Amino acid sequence: MQLSETIKLYMTKEQKNLIVMAMNGYISTVNSLVSVATNGTSISKYTTADVDAALPSALTNQCIRDARSIVNKYNKDCRKVSAKNKKLAKQKSAVTIKEPAIPVLKRPCCYINNQNFKIKDNYIDFPVLIDGKSKRISVRTSMTDRQKMIFANAKLGTMRIVCKGNKIVAQVVYEAAELQYSDDGNVMGVDLGIKCPAVSYCSDGSVKFYGNGRRNKYMRRHYKYLRKKLQKAKKPAAVIKINNKEQRIMKDIDHKLSHDIVATAAAHNVSVIKMEQLQNIRSTTRTSRKNNHSLHTWPFYRLAQYIEYKAKLAGIQVEYVNPAYTSQRCPICGNIHHANDRNYTCKCGFHTHRDLLGARNICNSTEYVGNRHTA
Repeated sequence: MQLSETIKLYMTKEQKNLIVMAMNGYISTVNSLVSVATNGTSISKYTTADVDAALPSALTNQCIRDARSIVNKYNKDCRKVSAKNKKLAKQKSAVTIKEPAIPVLKRPCCYINNQNFKIKDNYIDFPVLIDGKSKRISVRTSMTDRQKMIFANAKLGTMRIVCKGNKIVAQVVYEAAELQYSDDGNVMGVDLGIKCPAVSYCSDGSVKFYGNGRRNKYMRRHYKYLRKKLQKAKKPAAVIKINNKEQRIMKDIDHKLSHDIVATAAAHNVSVIKMEQLQNIRSTTRTSRKNNHSLHTWPFYRLAQYIEYKAKLAGIQVEYVNPAYTSQRCPICGNIHHANDRNYTCKCGFHTHRDLLGARNICNSTEYVGNRHTA
């Protein structure tokens, strides 16, 4: 499994200028190659000799690889759109889907493969162009003991140098070993929602509620209000800043939720975590003015992804089940009916919290639909 670590770079003024030039040259070269390829010229056999770039050959090679990848994805998207338009034409529909825009890189960055950089102690060595020649520079970093241990023992992948705010950081990909899945153990059902971000139910009977949905909704409303206010004041830079801050906060919340869920699973000897495959949830859920914004901005997919990759690292398998009637079916008698807000009461006398009912039914579900999540 591939993970990444972010390292802050402490550069001299000269080193910073060289790195900024490399990042700008990198995206300029990739965009140029993508433009050439989308205009009908094949770049499949391009080498560094075919590319005029103010970059070391190692970075130019990486530019060619990245451009090929971008063009392949663009061509794939174009074929999908073409197929959909043909289908619409057969149905005699007046609707036509526009072709995707040609991808353009805007954020300065550069990618360096694992053969062209070295991490030693608190320094990273990688090539840049100095006076027209490729030379390695050694940039000081600040790495934790954990990061040093990872880089010393793990197989490293690509390193990306990118601007993060006013700082320049290196993001290093590495291979993390996955534990073997165990067949022995409990099963955990996890129900994701808005009012209650997550509820877990284990086959041993243990229950846990995670997060505070009311606080999350308040934060989203607050940042939506700030964005609206700044948009009226015509301050687009401030709008982007506020939006980025909200995204960082919500990602941090999702990371903490997923960590707690997997830690609870490990503590209860869980071998399988089951979740709903929330496909088309935004088009099938009943909406209202009160929850419409929350529903259409809630990152169900991201939280499920975080749970999945953290579970893999812990040696716990993740499965997705059919979500139909998980919050309506009585686990005792099997009758189906709606809950009254958060309270679920069945004619047979069974009563519980609606989200806990969902987690319990997910845990007991045998309607396995795959190990990939879609939203």
